Amino acid sequence: VVWLGGYTEKWTQEKDACRDWMNARILYRSGAYEAANRAYEKLYPSLRNKGTFLFEYGHSLHKSGRYDESFECLDRARLYSNDPMILNIMGKNCQALHEYKCAEAFFLISVSRLPGRIYPYFLLAKLYAEPGFYQRQKLEQAARMVMEKEPKVQSTAIRQMREEIKKLL
Repeated sequence: VVWLGGYTEKWTQEKDACRDWMNARILYRSGAYEAANRAYEKLYPSLRNKGTFLFEYGHSLHKSGRYDESFECLDRARLYSNDPMILNIMGKNCQALHEYKCAEAFFLISVSRLPGRIYPYFLLAKLYAEPGFYQRQKLEQAARMVMEKEPKVQSTAIRQMREEIKKLL
């Protein structure tokens, strides 16, 4: 009976946390990242084992410029999710902190996880174009992948990435 009562209490707390998460998600999706971060921080103890929650929290921290905290949160998210976007944001955190080798490693892992995706190649091209990490050959190779790889679905995002790569070159 004691065990069942404890389990019921834990389930109720998690249910309440998930409800509050939906409210925090509204802030996140509307771009109110600082407010979302405060809400996510309160929910973290209850939802620290949920991959989707950790990704959203880590991405929100990234958007707020809190790259170290974002990296830690996303590193934990990798334990619960194999979404390559986690790796992409971790790489972007490294890039923002001028840790270019680290960023390259995360983008390359993302490429190897889903080689058909164009976005990690786009991120690699932008990384190789950075003045502090400029690598012409690798830039051209990544840019070629962005320009020539056939997407599963044509989209505005693909067209925008290709336009940006044209300007970058």
